[in-house]
Amino acid sequence: MKSPFPFFTSFILIALGAFSGSWVASADEPPAPLRLLFAGSSSLYWNDLPREVARVVEGKITGQPGRPVIPEAVGRSGSDIRVYSEPGFDRYEYGVRPGQTFLEKVAQEKPDIVAMMVVCRFIMGDDDPTGSGSAHADAVTRYCEAIRAAGGEPMFYEMGWGKTEREEEGRQRIFDLAVKNRVTLFAPCSSAWARVYRERPELALQHPKDGSHPGDAGHFLNLACFYAALTRESPVGKLPRTYPVWPHALPKAETDEAKAAQEARIAAFQPDAYQAKMAKWMFKNMSMKLTATLDEATATYLETVAWETWREIAERLSAAKAK
Repeated sequence: MKSPFPFFTSFILIALGAFSGSWVASADEPPAPLRLLFAGSSSLYWNDLPREVARVVEGKITGQPGRPVIPEAVGRSGSDIRVYSEPGFDRYEYGVRPGQTFLEKVAQEKPDIVAMMVVCRFIMGDDDPTGSGSAHADAVTRYCEAIRAAGGEPMFYEMGWGKTEREEEGRQRIFDLAVKNRVTLFAPCSSAWARVYRERPELALQHPKDGSHPGDAGHFLNLACFYAALTRESPVGKLPRTYPVWPHALPKAETDEAKAAQEARIAAFQPDAYQAKMAKWMFKNMSMKLTATLDEATATYLETVAWETWREIAERLSAAKAK
């Protein structure tokens, strides 16, 4: 029977081939852990996104059945990932050893997948010395080459929470960059947010006091996008409806009593393996140990948006590759 989605089917087959081979364990050995490295800034580490992605895709990554996933993050808050390629850059806040660079980490530690935060506003020229966005694109291309040279696969974390036409053009540039670099792992988070903005403008993807980071619902949508991209399966009904989150607009401790309580909470906090490698100033948020809960209808809607958005972009990537 002829597939009704020829490009989508071929895309899946290509992806399966890309992630087979050296990663397959022998029948009498437990599968080796899959190292999933995230590179980026605050919209990457907020809500412990790398850890939460690893939890929902554990043992389910395409072509890697049963493999445990070890998440890690590298980068600096508030910075474009292009700065990692600047000569002498050493202002990392998490993820590298003293004196180690991002590219050295990739070459030496050989992560299996590197999810890079590719950002609409940066590819449109924000924080670019030339104002063109080429610095962001060129750095991402260089990183894709280095990741593959180390035996891994690059992944795009499409990021951009704005609602302007400039954001839309940024998404197109990110897609074109993915085509240029033959990227098959693509988490279409910004595209999924844009669809929710159109269809459900009343649904708050961000906290009203925090326009920089994903809110509770936005975080859930991002998790669903990563689930679709890494497993190539529908996330509908697969994600927990109650999940860990970080606080937004956490008030500064003003009184001696409040400061003492905060210090005691942080001192008592026992980070997990992922959290222990992050910057210690993040413990203020991590130690709150908050959770969010979505009702079933909202969760299903967001999972459906993520799945349909990923399928559409996967089809477009496959079609572009076939040209």
